[in-house]
Amino acid sequence: MKKLFWALLALAFIWSCDKKITSDVDYGTPITVNLGISGDVSVSSEPISKGSADTGIYGINVYFDKEKDGNPNDIYAFGIFDNVADMTITLLSGYKYTFKCTLVKNGVDKLYFGQYGGNTYSGYAKPFQTSSTTSSQVTNSFNYTNNSGGEYLTGISSGIAIINSNGAASGDVSYPKLNRYYGESANYSPVVGGVVTIPLKKTCFGLKLIIRGVPEGTLSANVKIDGSYTLANGSTGMEDYIGDAVTYSFTNLPQYVNDGASAQAVASWAFTSSKFSQWNLSGSSDITVKRNVLTTVTVSVTPDSASGSISVTEEEWGDDNAINMGINTDGLIDIIVTPDPED
Repeated sequence: MKKLFWALLALAFIWSCDKKITSDVDYGTPITVNLGISGDVSVSSEPISKGSADTGIYGINVYFDKEKDGNPNDIYAFGIFDNVADMTITLLSGYKYTFKCTLVKNGVDKLYFGQYGGNTYSGYAKPFQTSSTTSSQVTNSFNYTNNSGGEYLTGISSGIAIINSNGAASGDVSYPKLNRYYGESANYSPVVGGVVTIPLKKTCFGLKLIIRGVPEGTLSANVKIDGSYTLANGSTGMEDYIGDAVTYSFTNLPQYVNDGASAQAVASWAFTSSKFSQWNLSGSSDITVKRNVLTTVTVSVTPDSASGSISVTEEEWGDDNAINMGINTDGLIDIIVTPDPED
């Protein structure tokens, strides 16, 4: 009987100590939220595959203030999606969260998918590499830090991508021919029935090169950015060269989410005469490429007057400038609704 008494007393002591230790720890109330997409593009709620109309790939990092200091900079979860309807995440009340998201439109077809960088499984490489893998698979679910050791997507804000080049990996492309979007929503406090909106803004520019024909000889031209990266180039004789209007992604996406954001490039040209070497000419001019603007560079030369010119025109580029991304707690896709705090 004494043994039973002491055993029960010991259990009571252990239980009281355990209760004291854990009672000061507030893990918050789990709140499941869904993500929705809205804006000037149509979004499919069905899983997508190669060749389908909507082949966008979304990468999302979620951060929280682990120490409850109001600075949500600790990684909480990450996910890669090709189906908006599957964007569901469980948050903990009492913490603040920041969401960072990128979208690669038509990414399923344009990005390289395979066993990249020594991985033994197929996946998408940059911009969807993580802190521990060179490529990742689309899982349409979030990976939480307690399950992934702090892993996160390291290419969220970078424009660099690995392109599908006839089934092979292209290597790093600094200014890929991709439609990229980027957006953030900071200091979100989850509330039941609340909605947070992530404004995804296009982070691209358009460029077109035209070279006017010359009576004789050859006129060549190119447009370079960051000193040596060639965006466009061509050459012609008597006929006009008219290049395609091409969309390029900027390199550092957060810098190019606002209207009027721009970068400097250089247009250069060289004329080589087939008759007189003294007619050979060359020149260059600084130009500006702007977010969501198509810049057309036209190069023309008059050999007999020893002159050349570069003209630049601009026009709006694309009608899907922004996408609003909604996150809610009621299982619906409700967009652009300001959450009301609970009483």
